[in-house]
This record gives sequence, structure tokens and C-alpha cells, in this order.
Amino acid sequence: MKKICTFFLFLYSFSLINAQQIANWSSYYENGFVWNPALTAKWNTTEFSLTHQQEWIGFDAAPKYSTLSFQYPFSKYGNFTKAGIGAYLDYDKIGPFTKTGAALTYTYRIRPQLFGNNDDYLSFGIGGQMSRYTFRSDDLVGLDGISTDPQLIEQAQTSLKPNFNFGVFYMNAPSYYSLQSHYYVGLSINQAIPSRIFTTPALTSSLHATMHFGYRYFETKRSSNYIEPNIMVIYAFSKAIHAMANLRYEELNKFWLAGGIGTNGEIFIQPGVILDSDSFIGPLVKDGALRVGLKADYIIGKFGNYAGLGYEGYISYIFEK
Repeated sequence: MKKICTFFLFLYSFSLINAQQIANWSSYYENGFVWNPALTAKWNTTEFSLTHQQEWIGFDAAPKYSTLSFQYPFSKYGNFTKAGIGAYLDYDKIGPFTKTGAALTYTYRIRPQLFGNNDDYLSFGIGGQMSRYTFRSDDLVGLDGISTDPQLIEQAQTSLKPNFNFGVFYMNAPSYYSLQSHYYVGLSINQAIPSRIFTTPALTSSLHATMHFGYRYFETKRSSNYIEPNIMVIYAFSKAIHAMANLRYEELNKFWLAGGIGTNGEIFIQPGVILDSDSFIGPLVKDGALRVGLKADYIIGKFGNYAGLGYEGYISYIFEK
């Protein structure tokens, strides 16, 4: 029975590849510049981070996504950073399909002073990526009498494709470190150059758009904690859409706790700790901070009975220049 389920999970994964081809926006929005380059170095700090996501534990063909990234702000004036650069490597695997990529991002910020607000900022970002796509026929096997196209079985191929993303981001506060309530909204275009990746099996990269918005609430300007609801939407122009709602509570420089739900039936919880110079590893992090989080998710409904749990790990080191 598990073999049959594995086969149908692959078919489900293949439908995701042909519809929504970019990975779901991580609930660790610290890494959001991977989806929207205008979010590069939005913390006004230098950051190294690593994430790994595993869906449907127990199935070899289940989706996996990992990133290794770097962000660096420059041209800083007080709490305002005029520009930032970022770079990341990512690895995305679903069944017999694998994508490995390397990207560079750049963002530039202005103060538009909309609605009479002198502390807001508007970011414009662009990112270029080179990706290597691989189809391995030995990862695709017909099981329990279910036939598979011989042309697929015999085929193994690779494809190298360039692409780029661009985006905008607006926030009515001078920085994410501002201890004041504020809202934000971002919009990006991903895979802006649609192209044919493979002929057999047929796979074409399609245009995508992402949007996210939220509100960070501090009870007072001296509050050491905040509550932040936010919503993310990914739209594939092949007429697929995915949305995620997330609620986050954070005690500054100590810990956070978040949870949410997605339109794919995913529910998740995400705790994390922040280890700064006042923690037990203070001599190691010095004036920086180590942020470590773990997310656990589950697909509700009948599909969840076969898919099981998933997880995502996040670790980053953030420090001032």
C-alpha cells in the first residue's frame, strides 16, 4: 500500500512542478529575499543563514528544499540603509526532478514620505539566478502493476537556464528594528523569463508573482515584544495559487512562537530562540545574535493520512558591520 501511495505522491508532486514551480515561501520570512529581492538586508544587518525543508517524512520522493544565503547592507545612514546585496544557493528536489541554483540580489531604498510619514521607506530589488535542472530516470519506477511511460524510464537529462526576479517592498517605519507598530507590503515577479526546461517529460518554467503583507504591533514604544499577523500569496500564471496566513509572537532578543495555515491544507507551528551576547553563548556571538528555529507541519484531510509530518529548520547569524 505504501508503494502505491508513493507513486501517487509523485504524481501529485509532478502536478505541483507544472503549476507552482517555485518553493513555498518559508514561514521564516527573515529569508524572504529569496522570493522578493527587495527584502535583501531588510534587517539592516549582515546575515548568514541556512534553511532545510522536508515535506512528507517517510516518502523518498517527497519535496525537499534547502538554502544557504548571505545578506549585506551598505550605504547606511543611522537606521536607514540605502542599498543591500545578497547571495544564495538553493536546492529543490521533487521525485526525479532536481534543481540547484545560485543567485545574486540587489536592493535600493528611498524615503517616499507617503501620507506625511517621514520614517517610511520603499525598496526596489532585482535578482539574477542560474539554475541547473536534472531529471533522473532511475528515481522513477513503476510500482505494483502501475505502468510508466518507457520514454520517461529511459531518459536522463540536464538543463541549464538563467532567470531573474524583481520586486518592491514598502514599510511605514525606518527599519525592522523600529520599536513601533507598523505595516508592510511587498510584491515580486519570479521566473520572469519563461522557458522550456525539458521536452520529455514536458516541463516549462512559468511566470510567478508573490505578494505578502502584514502588521507588527507593539503595545507601547517601550514594549519588549510584538504580535505580527501576515499573509503570503504565490500565484503561478499557469493558474495555480497558494496562500499562507501566519501569526507570530516575539520577545525581542529572546524567543518567538508562530503558527499558521496554508491553502494546500498545511497547518504548522514554529518556535525559535534568539541567542545574543547576554545568552550562554555570548562570548561566541559577541555583538551579534544566533537565531535558531524549527517548524513542524501537517497536511490536514485525507492526503495527510499518507503524507505525514513535515519539518523545516532555520539557523542564522546576524551581526552589525
